Parts: sequence; structure tokens; C-alpha cells
Amino acid sequence: MEECTKCGKPFKVSEHNLIMPGTKEKEPINCPYCNHTVDKRTSNGWWDTSKLSDKEIEEYLKKKKGE
Repeated sequence: MEECTKCGKPFKVSEHNLIMPGTKEKEPINCPYCNHTVDKRTSNGWWDTSKLSDKEIEEYLKKKKGE
């Protein structure tokens, strides 16, 4: 899970690898809510982001607060 540095909403991040040795480049991780580039990480493929369900957001917030 990541949290957007612009809108503050949490979201899922997953990496999709391609089998292409020697092509690792920094790929953007964009918030699925506001499209802000939160980070750039090295990958052989790309990063996919998705919004959380209401239940996932609730669980994330509980963990963040330490409940």
C-alpha cells in the first residue's frame, strides 16, 4: 500500500514484470485518484495502481492509527 503525497488517499501498488534482461528503468507510480506521481521505482516492467474498497480503506486507517 502507498499513500498519495498530494491527495492523501491510500492505494494498492503491484509490479508487472517483463522478461527483458538489462532494461530496468525507473517507472512512475501514479495515484489512481488524482494521477499525481508519488514515486519512481526501478522495474523491468511497469507499476499498476488501483483504488481501495471502503473496507480496505477502513482497515488501512486502523493499522495506521495502531488499532
